[in-house]
Amino acid sequence: MDCITPDLTAALDSLSKRYNRSRIDEWGGVNEKIDDVLPSNDWRLKAIKVFRKRVEFAEDSRESRAINDIRDEIGKRGITDRGEQIDYLYSIGLGCTRIGKILKLSPNTVADRILKFRKENPSVQGKNSIHYIDALVLMRNRMTGIDDKTFKSYQY
Repeated sequence: MDCITPDLTAALDSLSKRYNRSRIDEWGGVNEKIDDVLPSNDWRLKAIKVFRKRVEFAEDSRESRAINDIRDEIGKRGITDRGEQIDYLYSIGLGCTRIGKILKLSPNTVADRILKFRKENPSVQGKNSIHYIDALVLMRNRMTGIDDKTFKSYQY
């Protein structure tokens, strides 16, 4: 999806011409928000708001595709047991909330399983900071915290 539209380009171009004849900045300080500078009915502000909505939609769409791809990768590996799925995703580095969203489980169920997994495998400590796309890349490259010695020694 192309989020940059001709209207947005025109709006940004018009905003870049912000100096008067004396070269004095008419817009205010660098920390001033465009929403506060332009009136709510200004065509440029409307174009920027449309852009923001398109970007938000694109991000949500990308996240949904990544979640579905992760589910497909789990299926390709033949991991059918929910507990093993949680263990696998945690060993890659996903946290409780993201694992729950992928597997459609409650955070408490995921957290309980992770605690059990950590007790049984004290050497495996998930980073709990990677995002869906990062996890998908690791899965497709067959890198996990359990099986791949290269990944175990990898430092963030």
